[in-house]
Amino acid sequence: MNIVMIMSDSLYPQSLGSYGDGCAVTPHLDRLAAQGVQFGNVYSNCPLCTPSRASMVTGRYASELRCYDNASAFSSEWPTVAHVLAAAGYETSIIGKMHFVGHDQWHGFDERLALETDYTTGHDPAKFRMAYQWDSPSQGNPMGSHWMGDSYVQSPEWDYYPHHYDRDQITHSQALHYLNNKGPGCEPFFTCISYHAPHNPFWIPEPYKEPFRDRPLPLPDIPDIAYGVMEKWVNDFHYVPENQDKLFTAENLRWLYETYYGMVYYLDCLVGDILACLERRGLRDNTMIVFTSDHGEMLAHRGMIQKRCFFERSVRVPLIIHHPGQSASGTVVEELASLVDIFPTLADAGGFPLADLPPGLRGQSLLPAVLGRGAMAERPVFSEYHGEGVHAPCFMVRDGSLKYMMVHGQDAQLYDLAKDPDELHNVSGQAPYQDAEKQLQQRLLQEFDPELVAQEALETQENRGFILRCHQRREAQQREASTS
Repeated sequence: MNIVMIMSDSLYPQSLGSYGDGCAVTPHLDRLAAQGVQFGNVYSNCPLCTPSRASMVTGRYASELRCYDNASAFSSEWPTVAHVLAAAGYETSIIGKMHFVGHDQWHGFDERLALETDYTTGHDPAKFRMAYQWDSPSQGNPMGSHWMGDSYVQSPEWDYYPHHYDRDQITHSQALHYLNNKGPGCEPFFTCISYHAPHNPFWIPEPYKEPFRDRPLPLPDIPDIAYGVMEKWVNDFHYVPENQDKLFTAENLRWLYETYYGMVYYLDCLVGDILACLERRGLRDNTMIVFTSDHGEMLAHRGMIQKRCFFERSVRVPLIIHHPGQSASGTVVEELASLVDIFPTLADAGGFPLADLPPGLRGQSLLPAVLGRGAMAERPVFSEYHGEGVHAPCFMVRDGSLKYMMVHGQDAQLYDLAKDPDELHNVSGQAPYQDAEKQLQQRLLQEFDPELVAQEALETQENRGFILRCHQRREAQQREASTS
């Protein structure tokens, strides 16, 4: 059996038709969900590209990998799903964006196709162009002010957009070419096809926006609520003050949502191409297909943009799995899961003995749920964020309907998602929840050591900052020499 994993970036699951969005145009993903198993409550273990992807392919938490932010190098010493599937007899490949930072862009994969540009690997990762420090007097956005300019407000186009990357470098020139060379009887293969869409900067050709011109898109009301310290930090990082008010106008929110939905529609078309190619090559009935994303996108909910926080639109991800051997189609699994479950799930599907997996994996195989071999056990899921914008380690645990967030040395928040799905009412410290909150805090502290994370994160920030300054000094010398 072959395995094809299709990844997106910044995709909130409830923007897909199969997850209940009546405005979405996602026929191919909806059909995949109807034919397969859809997981309804899956969480990113770190709502940021590089640490989330490193966590997913290793089955470990980002802080365990010392992979804290988008400039963190991902060490080659960690076993990945590619290592175990290769050992099970699979040819393995990555096609497109994976946002691995450092000199090793393979991490056990046999092939690395459509090698990423500086943009998608984090601006020359070996030189740590995005290095920053929590205790910097003015941290700012190391990528400049475009997040609230070109990314979210109508403005002159960039020369680069996710649409261009996905169209020119992944789908047409690499993924389809790779699959067109496969057929019945070929060596089993595992390929991860990773798209950039619908990640900002937001732009898409007008035909993909056209279906949404007259639709009643779910534009958010911007609530008047008290922010916790993490949201304040993240908003300060994202916003350019002179553009902040522009985002929340009715006109711009409409533009934002039409564009995002158009990018999701385009992504669905790309997925359709992959599924059609598998069908054409006679591979559809012998290929497990997995679709997911690294994190979500706030899309102005709660007055916030991008990711980097633990609210549902940032930290929730879609997960759809179609397995040729499954007994039922259209199943929806609502038990909690997270991206660290991907590693053991794919290893299990590929025939690698779970007992032989490296010790210390944080997830569990979802294959029994996919194959209808019994219900999943209830368990908590965890997420963490220690990257750009914040100034201290941040952690989250969800157990049942309760979600607890803690910023080390700062504040805590607690939300009851059953009563408050929009997460507008922080019930931390309130009498009916005090015992449950204490238990969630203890459970989180069993999983993470905030003081150790703080110490190690600061250490790696200082080291990378020094390396960056050395490179900058050398480049200044080279510029001076070239003009003299």
